Amino acid sequence: MQHRFNHQNRTMKRLAVFLAGLAAVSALANNIVVTNVTVLNAANGLADIQFNLSWDNSWHNSWTENGGSLMVTNWDAAWVFVKFRSSGGRWQHAILNASGHVATGGTQIDLGTNMLGQPVGAFVHRTADGNGSLNCAAMSLKWNYAATGLGGTNAVDVSVFAIEMVYIPQGAFYVGSGGTENNAFYAGTNSALPYQITSEAAITIGTNGLNYANNGYGGDLQGPIPAAYPKGYNAFYMMKYEISQGQYTDFLNFLDPGMAPNRFLNYYGSARNTISQSGLLYTCDAPDRACNYIDWPDLITYLKWAALRPMDELEFEKACRGPLYPVPNEYPWGDTLLTSMTGFNGLDGSGTETAKPANANVNLNGQISGPVRVGIFATATSARRDAGAGYYGVMNLADNVSEFVVTVGDSTGRAFINEPGDGNEWTSASTWPNNPNSYGVGYRGGSFASGLSLPQVSDRTSAMYWYYAASRSYCQSIGGRGVRTAP
Repeated sequence: MQHRFNHQNRTMKRLAVFLAGLAAVSALANNIVVTNVTVLNAANGLADIQFNLSWDNSWHNSWTENGGSLMVTNWDAAWVFVKFRSSGGRWQHAILNASGHVATGGTQIDLGTNMLGQPVGAFVHRTADGNGSLNCAAMSLKWNYAATGLGGTNAVDVSVFAIEMVYIPQGAFYVGSGGTENNAFYAGTNSALPYQITSEAAITIGTNGLNYANNGYGGDLQGPIPAAYPKGYNAFYMMKYEISQGQYTDFLNFLDPGMAPNRFLNYYGSARNTISQSGLLYTCDAPDRACNYIDWPDLITYLKWAALRPMDELEFEKACRGPLYPVPNEYPWGDTLLTSMTGFNGLDGSGTETAKPANANVNLNGQISGPVRVGIFATATSARRDAGAGYYGVMNLADNVSEFVVTVGDSTGRAFINEPGDGNEWTSASTWPNNPNSYGVGYRGGSFASGLSLPQVSDRTSAMYWYYAASRSYCQSIGGRGVRTAP
């Protein structure tokens, strides 16, 4: 299935941020660049935010599975959103207009809305099958600046952000592999039979539906999983990479200064974390390295700020295996073979370093003392196993840092619905688990510190493990990524 993985990047490039009247601020994301941001045609509460957007190794591919009976189409995209501030005040999230956007470079723009139906960002992606660098010159988003109370754009600073995402199409998939993973899902009374999710309808828990073991932190074995809980059947977007230290640093610098100190990780030099603070400015030494020490409150604040939402554990399994029937005890690339990295070729932290040995596809088992560059195993020609990639091209689902998910294992988790963040870090997302007296959250996937069982797709050892009051120090090997249900 190499045709799905010709998209992966090898280097980290600068995401330019435009601040009207100020110097550019460093903001990093894998191989994605925003330049030449200009605000034009401001009148009657609307303005055009024009910019150039580009990234390397983009793709839009179609292929068949199951002997040709199933057509699969997926692509990568940029989730683009805008922050602004007036007269040097607090940064706020821009509301876009419902129309008037201009896509260039063979792309289309799909708007993502908040719970009020207001556009808070845009997915930019190819419209036809193709692979390679994508260059969108002079594209623009129509900004509804009046929606946030602005009377004009004088003395207003504007910043454009872009995050690489992967489109995961609508369709049936399996949870559980029929293997020996801890607490894995299975169908009915047969622990060797994976359970197929075929719709977004409510799922019965127990011997007549979806079942799972209850060893250690396995869950309460109650149900059902309500219809409103996002099950992964409907199409959604997932961040291509784990949140990087550069992305988290930018987030800190654009937060309300009254909140940023509470979200500062403060573990510089520990387990390869390089984020530091000097006064009101946050910096990092290795911006392309996955961010660790992220606690659940840190993650949900980031996702609210970026107008994304948490992923749940069913979506995690779909992103790993796609529509294929599972291989028992498989890793996200569809088999049980892996090779841990032991070192680096090139300068560690430079953004161009690669892994030793050359066939490594995971950062696991304590070989490296912390996270490494996100997507480090992928090249322009690597196949799925070589890249350590999930079925659709999402990277590092098995390794580097474990990732927070909303669990189906207790009532707090099962109350979760498709509620995206609205771009405001102070807004409460009412159905996201956030109660210090309950669980609702766990993590999936292995990390640099874990052994070889957690990286198995269906291992649920820690699927409902996390307790909110725990210290951030327990998150040394934990990070996260965001998702958004497709428009």
